[in-house]
Amino acid sequence: MPIRRTFPGVVIAAALAGCAPRTPERAASPMTVDTAAVVSAVGAYWQRWVAAATAGDVTAMGALMTDSVRIDSKGLPPMIGKAAWATVFEPMLKTTKVDSEVITPEITTAVSNELAYQTGNYVEATTTAGKSQTDYGRYAAAIRKDSDSQWRLVYIMAFADSLVPVKK
Repeated sequence: MPIRRTFPGVVIAAALAGCAPRTPERAASPMTVDTAAVVSAVGAYWQRWVAAATAGDVTAMGALMTDSVRIDSKGLPPMIGKAAWATVFEPMLKTTKVDSEVITPEITTAVSNELAYQTGNYVEATTTAGKSQTDYGRYAAAIRKDSDSQWRLVYIMAFADSLVPVKK
């Protein structure tokens, strides 16, 4: 008899416990983005880019891009993938010397510790067949830190505002 009296009490207690309000789960804390570190890393990325471009080092430039990079540059066909970039730029860098390049970021947005969006300006001086020109333009880029901790270009849209032949 005591089990018969105890069992309904246990069932009622269990049912009431199941109806009790649950403790709300806490949302995960938002990830802290180290904006200064991301801006610094992207600045160092562009220094490596300029060094590779002015050296005409296609291999080094390719290492600064993801395999699936997308490049939209005024006057050129859209390039999707490192191989497409190499098809366009390898022949170009054999005939054109990048004399200097200055990349000036305007806005860098640290989306996360592994991704940055950036807009800015560039000035590129080149020589082709003995003729020099300076290209003034703008860009918008996405640069990410890959699993090997290297920052690489994911996307860039670049367009020249003007090309100025250099008078000698």
